[in-house]
Amino acid sequence: MKSRGPWRVMVCAAVVWTACANGRPAVGQEAGAKPVDRIYSHSQVEVQEALDAMGAFSTERLPTLDGFVSAGANTLDHFENPHYQLHIDIVSQGMSQTLVSVGAKITAWYVSDDPGHSQYVIIPSNGRIENDFLDRLSIYLEKGSSPRAVAAAASGAGGAGTMPVPDHSAGGPTASGAEGPMINTADPAVLGSEIASLRAKREGIEAQERNTREQIDQLTSVSKNQKFLSSIAVVRSSQTPVFSMSDETSKILFYADPDDEFEMTEGREGFVQVKLENGTTGWIRVSQLRRPSDPDDPDATGNSNFTTANEQVKVFDGDWAPLKGKPTLFVFAEPSRTLPEGTLGRSQMEFAKQVFIDGYREANHTDEPAAGVVIVFLGEKGGVAAASLADIRRWRDGFLTDKAFLDRCSFDPPTSFRDTP
Repeated sequence: MKSRGPWRVMVCAAVVWTACANGRPAVGQEAGAKPVDRIYSHSQVEVQEALDAMGAFSTERLPTLDGFVSAGANTLDHFENPHYQLHIDIVSQGMSQTLVSVGAKITAWYVSDDPGHSQYVIIPSNGRIENDFLDRLSIYLEKGSSPRAVAAAASGAGGAGTMPVPDHSAGGPTASGAEGPMINTADPAVLGSEIASLRAKREGIEAQERNTREQIDQLTSVSKNQKFLSSIAVVRSSQTPVFSMSDETSKILFYADPDDEFEMTEGREGFVQVKLENGTTGWIRVSQLRRPSDPDDPDATGNSNFTTANEQVKVFDGDWAPLKGKPTLFVFAEPSRTLPEGTLGRSQMEFAKQVFIDGYREANHTDEPAAGVVIVFLGEKGGVAAASLADIRRWRDGFLTDKAFLDRCSFDPPTSFRDTP
C-alpha cells in the first residue's frame, strides 16, 4: 500500500519471533541494530517508486549469518534458515530531497540441544544489509536499471564482496532453503565513473527542463497579454452580476470584476452566455461587456496606464491596524505613460481597485500566506493604497458596496487618489 507524506512500511515475516529466556540464546533479546539513514536528491515519489520496483518490502533469505549479524561464530553454529526483512522510513525534506532510514531485522531458527527450546529468534544486524541496500537504492535512482542489475553494482560499491540478491521470480524464499544467486564484486573505479557519467547526464536533462519551463512561462505571460479571440468579451466595471439565466430576476452566480474575460457562446435578448471556469455557463448583460478590440471605455479601470514593477510578500510594518505586523502582498506600480494631472488621482484609484482583486486571487493560489494587499505608486503623484483580504473578499462577493469598501481601505495620502479640480 502506498501513502502520501512521511510513512512507514513494515513487512510481516512468515515466522513468529519470541523473546529468549531460560538458557536460550541472548541475541534474540535485542530489537535490532540502529537504523541507517541516507539522504537522496530525489522526490519522495521517485524514492517510493524505486523501492516498489526493487521489491524492498518482502522477506528474503540470507545464505549465511556470518558477516551480517552481531554475534560470535560459535553462537552462529546453532542457527539455521536465516531470513531478513527491512523496516523502511521515508521522510520528505523538500521538493527534491528525501531521507530514507533502513533497519534490518534478521531471524533464524535456533537449534537447541533440548528440542523443546528450539525456536525462531531475532539476531541484531551489524549494518551491512542496511548499507548494501542503500547503495543499491542509490544506483537505482541514478541509473534507473532493474533491481537485479542494481544489486550487482551495489555489491561492489559496498566493498563487502558479494551479497545475496532477492529472487522474486519464485515468490520469495523456497522451503528447501537453497541459497539465492550470488553476484560477483564489481570494479569500484568503473562503478564510480559510471555514476559520475549518469549524474552529469541527469544534470544536463534538468538544465534542459529548466530552460523549457522558462520558455513556457514566457510564452504564457505573453499569451495572457494578447486578447486575440474574437469570441472573448471583457467586463467593463466592478460588481457585474453573472446570472444563471438570461433574466435579471434569475439567481446571481457571482459578481465579475473589471477586465475579467469570458468566452461568449451565444446571445439572447440583451444577454450573452459565457463559459465559466468550472465548466458551467452564465449570462451577462451585453451593456456590461466590451470586446478586446473596442476602444477603451471611460468607465474602465485603465490598466494600460500603469505597470507593476515588482511584487513581494513581506511583513507590513506600518501603523494601519488591519495589517500591522502581518504578512502582506506588496505591489509596486508606476505610470506607463504621461497622464494629465486632472485624471491621475482617479486613474490610481481605479488601478488600485483592480490590483486588490488580482492580489486577492494571487494570495488564494499561492503557498505564501498574506493578510492583505498594499499598492505602492512610484510615479510623480505617488501614494499607498492598502486593503485586507477579508474586506476584498466581502466587496468582491457583493456584501460591501464600493463606497463601504473604500471607506475601510487605507489611502495615504487621500489626495493621491482623487482628481485635482
